[in-house]
Amino acid sequence: MPVINIELEDLNRMLKSPISSADFSRIIPEIGADPDEIGKNEATIEFFPDRPDLLSTEGVARAVRAFTEQKLGLVVYDTKPASTHMIVSPDVLKIRPFVLGGIARSVKLDDTSIKSLMELQEKLHVTLGRKRRKVSIGIHDLSKLKAPFNYGTCSPHEPAFIPLQKDYEMTPEEILNEHPKGMEYAHLLEDFKKYPLITDANGEVASLPPIINGVLTTITKKTKEVLIDVTGLEQEAVEACLNIVAAALVERGGEIEQLEIRYPSEKIIVPRMEPKIHKIKNDYLVSLLGFDPGNFAIFKAFRKCAMEPDLKDDIWHVKVPAYRSDILHPIDLLEEVAIGIGYEEIPEHLPQEAHFGEGLKSRTLESKCRETMLGVGFQEVVTLTLTSTKMLHENTGRESEYEAEVSNPVTEDYHMLRSSILPSLLELLSSNRHRELPQKVFEVGQVIREHSNRMSLAWIELESKGTFSKARTTAESIAHRLGISGETAEGKDPAFIPGRCAQIKTKDITLTYGEIHPSALEKFELGYPAIGGEIHW
Repeated sequence: MPVINIELEDLNRMLKSPISSADFSRIIPEIGADPDEIGKNEATIEFFPDRPDLLSTEGVARAVRAFTEQKLGLVVYDTKPASTHMIVSPDVLKIRPFVLGGIARSVKLDDTSIKSLMELQEKLHVTLGRKRRKVSIGIHDLSKLKAPFNYGTCSPHEPAFIPLQKDYEMTPEEILNEHPKGMEYAHLLEDFKKYPLITDANGEVASLPPIINGVLTTITKKTKEVLIDVTGLEQEAVEACLNIVAAALVERGGEIEQLEIRYPSEKIIVPRMEPKIHKIKNDYLVSLLGFDPGNFAIFKAFRKCAMEPDLKDDIWHVKVPAYRSDILHPIDLLEEVAIGIGYEEIPEHLPQEAHFGEGLKSRTLESKCRETMLGVGFQEVVTLTLTSTKMLHENTGRESEYEAEVSNPVTEDYHMLRSSILPSLLELLSSNRHRELPQKVFEVGQVIREHSNRMSLAWIELESKGTFSKARTTAESIAHRLGISGETAEGKDPAFIPGRCAQIKTKDITLTYGEIHPSALEKFELGYPAIGGEIHW
């Protein structure tokens, strides 16, 4: 889980009433965090990944204000209309298709707040951004750029610009091959001949997403106006990150100004900081909560979580702030109520009903197969799901199918997923030739057939006198117990002796049984007759 560092003095600057480290130690677990260490001046806190809005001092301060009733209810984010725009080039849509942005003016920054913003940026890269693959964020000193802005592509060889952590110009290719950040994230662009690039009206480079920003737009204590750019592969994640960063800059005194994003086919205005409305039935909420705390307690609980509720026709209509990307389902609203009320305030009682999970149909069938095979005197074994062409086809005489192959196998003996269990059982018996006869083994498990997982049951009996009649008796007994019925016809499986192989085939099931072919026995180095069969569902 992501861990953030908080300076308590910096936290208290954003609160109406400062809190002590002792109070913070008590409050932070109730909000939904795990404090690693809380000292007199600093705290190290571990948050669950489902709350990316809390991955900074700004987010924690906002949550503490509401939870401690310093400022209950929804935070309203006013946005000024766009005064400029960003033009999106059509060719960049094939590489990193989504870009959003915004401007924060009148921001008040110092070393501590800059460090907090950079930490938020990196934590979002790791969590919502999936290590920058899905989302990458740029925060720039707007005074160093001239509007409007462009989001397009560049070649590996130009333009050259000074990236962060360097004091000389580098081309995009040099950054990917020589810069520490470039080498760390180069794999995100390795499939492309051109790279995404954000520039201003003068062609100055602000960012080479998702790799690194230019040193030109470095945030400093003198920065008063900030440009935010967020690029990625998924629009919802990109928008969530933009809203979280924009809300954090508001906590630092900023005023949000929207930015017009001009895609080739549409124009959008972002960030959109209006709250979203989620609904939950009061009866549903109370039943899952386990008790009825009353409408006023539920109302206050929502407001302690920085939301604004309204009860209409026994349905709670809850305004959720734009930075809360984790609220997806009514059950999430239930969790907020439980947090707002306090888990320690929920009365304890024994469950009124007992509920038991049901097994999957495939598991039920597996259990029935095991019971059947043990009932007819076979011993269960478990073999590897990885196998080889030699074992599956060359040793059995079967034709090659479209098996699923391993892209980078460690050895040629295990380079594909099995499409049949029978060869694996023959291999196992070959390794146990020194054991006494008869040997009766079976396995029930998954095979890959027709590019999908299928259930299969296979069994083999190795003894001095294994006849087709005995194979048929065993197969019919198994079919009867498993409820498999159908007409029996001559089988054509090369793993069995022609004329001594039979098959029962229905719409969904194929059962094949008979005497194992002598050539297969020879290749598996088995010196005795073997009979067996296999069922595919």
